[in-house]
Amino acid sequence: MNKDLKILWDDCLQILRSELTESAFNLWFKPIQPLSFADGTLVLQIPSQTVIGYIEENFIQQYARAIFRTFGAGTRVEYRVLIDSQSGLSASAVSDGLQVEKMRHEALVVNHPSQPAFQQPAVPQLPPIDSRLNPNYTFETFVQGECNKLVRTVSLSAARQPGVSTFNPLFIYGGSGVGKTHLMNAIGNLVKQIYPDKRVLYLSANEFKTQFMDAGQRGQVANFMQFYQTIDVLLIDDVQFLAGPNQQKTQEQFFHIFNYLQQSQKQIVMTSDRSPMDIKDLEDRLITRFRWGFQGEMLRPDYSLRKDILKNKMLRDGIDLSDEVVSFIAENIRDNVRNLEGVLASLLAYSMVMGQDIDIRLAEKVVEQVAPPAAEETQIDDIVDLVSTEFGVPTASLMSKSRLQTVATARMAAMYLARLLTDRSLVEIGKYFDRTHATVLHAIDAASDLEQTNPVFKRQLAKIKNQLLK
Repeated sequence: MNKDLKILWDDCLQILRSELTESAFNLWFKPIQPLSFADGTLVLQIPSQTVIGYIEENFIQQYARAIFRTFGAGTRVEYRVLIDSQSGLSASAVSDGLQVEKMRHEALVVNHPSQPAFQQPAVPQLPPIDSRLNPNYTFETFVQGECNKLVRTVSLSAARQPGVSTFNPLFIYGGSGVGKTHLMNAIGNLVKQIYPDKRVLYLSANEFKTQFMDAGQRGQVANFMQFYQTIDVLLIDDVQFLAGPNQQKTQEQFFHIFNYLQQSQKQIVMTSDRSPMDIKDLEDRLITRFRWGFQGEMLRPDYSLRKDILKNKMLRDGIDLSDEVVSFIAENIRDNVRNLEGVLASLLAYSMVMGQDIDIRLAEKVVEQVAPPAAEETQIDDIVDLVSTEFGVPTASLMSKSRLQTVATARMAAMYLARLLTDRSLVEIGKYFDRTHATVLHAIDAASDLEQTNPVFKRQLAKIKNQLLK
């Protein structure tokens, strides 16, 4: 590279750095490399065509001023798109480029429509990718019930109009085994069915972290970013694993990818075992963005849905069970769908190996072995009784509409502990206290903050926790 050109380009970058945020500068301008400057034409190498498209849309004025100040009026800009970082192979693109005319007081003069500021170079069609979807997880095989009806309906809408509906991003949360991964794959499979050319990618948050660390070690973070910018529907499972005190770089990279895809009207779907507000050690800006679209909680399947799930699985696998056996399993396996299907698979295995019919006695034996009764869980009633005693507030007052400070503090403590120590959903906690989902969420947030700032309140909560967990 010509030494004078490097000096000029560094000056240009310094101007841009002074006018932009550090993250925007590093992401969009720092990767650009100057190749030559002769006869008023500046040739730049760019990582991908998306870079110039984004700059033109968001930073055109700053970019034009920096070019004007550094390279002079009348400068033309041409681009070379980097295809192979190892060989340095680039795709040439001769364009009118950026025509920087003399500007009074350095104000940007918009070019004539027949001469656009940027003419993006044509690039080869993107190669297909492995979407990594489970073909068995579809909307047809997903059994709907009252506890998941809303989330399923929203997911179906997002799949039919990815990126353009109000459900972008779509954040699905709930306990283990309630069907989040199934529903996420169903979205991806339907998108591929309706829009075969769309690039759909499913992966876990842990896989995303591994890919990013590997790209960093090989010096290919730009290629990593470029790849994710090509995705039309991004499905990230267990997004809570992006959190952590040592995950700042991973979170920053995901933040930029999220922003780019969302602004480009690409669909983003995430699952988590908790709501965005309950994910600890996650940057506030990510929490804010996770809450931009629709947040839907999937609850544990009720008795009716558990029976329907078993019958659906029996139909698909050709298994014939009596109503007595189905009812027994549905009554005793309450936590998640995986355990329901696990008991069914175990029953079939016992029957085949032992040559025994699947009757109620065999069902009792398998249920006891595969899913033994769990230890008695903490109940909200127990929490309310201990909170009432510790805070000196009658239990009836906790359920009342009273707004007295002492009552309100005790009530939010009870809601907070109910969320922390039981597997009850926000909706279920709200019903118990005759409050809305939003009120419960606000109370939990307030109690969490108070626990961090008020030593007395923190000691009261700790005392109650110790009594409950003995």
